[in-house]
Amino acid sequence: MGGGGGAKEEMAVVESREWYLSSYVPEGVPTSDHIKLRTVSLSVDVDSIPDQHVAIQLLWISIDPYIRSRMTGHDDGLYFPQFNLNQVITEFGIGRVIRSKDSNFTEGDIVINPFSPVAEYCVMPSAFLRKADPTAGIALPDYLGSLGVPGFTAWVGIGVLGNPRPGSNVFISAAAGGVGIFAGQLAKLKGCRVIGSTGSDEKVYLAII
Repeated sequence: MGGGGGAKEEMAVVESREWYLSSYVPEGVPTSDHIKLRTVSLSVDVDSIPDQHVAIQLLWISIDPYIRSRMTGHDDGLYFPQFNLNQVITEFGIGRVIRSKDSNFTEGDIVINPFSPVAEYCVMPSAFLRKADPTAGIALPDYLGSLGVPGFTAWVGIGVLGNPRPGSNVFISAAAGGVGIFAGQLAKLKGCRVIGSTGSDEKVYLAII
């Protein structure tokens, strides 16, 4: 933190830890040889933030399976491009606004950021953000789970594409995964008989509870 007189001055610069991709992972599981942690100094002084931008402190991050496909070094027709080497990994996140250059956002607002760097702090264009409603009674992690990418993907598969009738048999692979858990619940809400597969007994237990 910067030194000085007031609280605002003390927050002029923050030390932010961030995860970045140091080398591509054509196959297998990423390790510390591929994803590394570094600390950078980030100016969050209001005068240094561009107009229509806000500075955010990250509170929650969702690490979704699809980002693995962005680490291979091959586009392969994917909708999302590959991460550049030495680029901070981005994901859906929830954070608190600590500085704002947009009249629609004030300090303390909780915002959902679909392009959040996996970092403690960041400065983002406000056009990407939407506010979490503090009066809705929704736990913040739910914005990244049932109301995030996993829940939305499950809803598209069950509610839009599959749209099974009550009494139908619905088979779900990876039933204990982020999408599979929600897909199974959605199918049960439709009155379907749900059959799921998992890779271990522990995952079976997770799926049935």
